[in-house]
Amino acid sequence: MKVTLVGQILIGSLILHQLFVVILLLTRREERKDHSLAMAIFFGANMQSSVPVFIEFFWPGIPQTLSGNIAFPFLFLLGPSICFYCRALVSPAVIELSRKDWIHLVPFFVAIVAVAIITTLMMVFPPDPEALANAPWPPGVILLLAINLFLIALFVGATSGYLFRIIRLLTQYRRSKFDYFSSLEGRNLTWFEWMIGLLIVIWAINVIILLDDVLFGVVKVSPDVQSVIEMTWVYILSFMVLWQQAIFKPYRHWHPETGIAEGSMEPVEPEAQANGPKYQRSALDDQRSRRIIAKIERAMSEDRLYRNQNFTLRNLSDHTRVSENYLSQVLNEQIGSNFYEYINHWRIKDACALLGESQMSIIEIGEEVGFNSRSTFNAAFKKETGLTPSDYRANLSRVA
Repeated sequence: MKVTLVGQILIGSLILHQLFVVILLLTRREERKDHSLAMAIFFGANMQSSVPVFIEFFWPGIPQTLSGNIAFPFLFLLGPSICFYCRALVSPAVIELSRKDWIHLVPFFVAIVAVAIITTLMMVFPPDPEALANAPWPPGVILLLAINLFLIALFVGATSGYLFRIIRLLTQYRRSKFDYFSSLEGRNLTWFEWMIGLLIVIWAINVIILLDDVLFGVVKVSPDVQSVIEMTWVYILSFMVLWQQAIFKPYRHWHPETGIAEGSMEPVEPEAQANGPKYQRSALDDQRSRRIIAKIERAMSEDRLYRNQNFTLRNLSDHTRVSENYLSQVLNEQIGSNFYEYINHWRIKDACALLGESQMSIIEIGEEVGFNSRSTFNAAFKKETGLTPSDYRANLSRVA
């Protein structure tokens, strides 16, 4: 089926939109660029899938199959690029590619070689529907089909691996975010989880259509319909990616010899530098733990750092001059709560005092102690005390 003029307009606008998004991602100013660079590669690679159909409309002499073969290898960049985007979002440290990361390009280069072979075979054995309908097939046709099936299997295998990796990263982040942040608004990645689910469905449908096109030719999906589906998910994903800011700020630079952050007093093991607050083989002893606990308690009781609505483990580390790794370890192992629970405990403690001593409204008290929404304040307060702020204040009034 040929693409109509309406379909070409849709494809043209899709190409221009993705090109615009790539330029924005590459040029906007950010504290860290790793997540934007990953998605610039994603949209740049995905844009190639629309180019062959667009070219065929203006240059009918170019076989669509040939132009499609040239664009097909770029699909192998979608999996690694969106996986690196996910890694950049959930990683406290900026993602820096190493030599071993070149392995992610192997499927892309394999696809280029396979497509070159397919193109050559298509020139030697031009597609003939009548010949394909009769057995036996010529050896060249069998080899052509085998390579096409190999490419499809390679795409399914490689892309599935990256999707499983993304799901695992998101699952880990759901747990680890409570060790970093005191407020979770804007730091949930629910939209991305739904987007990955949508992409799994769309890519599965495209693979089925591709398999049918290679083997059977039964399923007939209008190119215009495919363009509308492509536009829908691309527009949604691009707008969300442009809206989503980096969740973690870049790590401070560590002194290469002492392993101490600028202005810090506590040395950090190499494992902690690489893995953030996920402590491994830590040398933290009881004496240093008690000293760190004293610093944390003082920061809460005297300085009331928890009143900062965007307070993070990084802020506590800067204030106490203790590494994030040690802070997280002390909170979890010595105090018995993660960062999120610990800060909320101090906020609720402060709120209880204000509910009895001041005439401030409940919303004002919630904002005063560090909560940025009434719903979050109510939920945290009820979890801590078993009562809502209104009930707690009412009980205080009856006692008085």
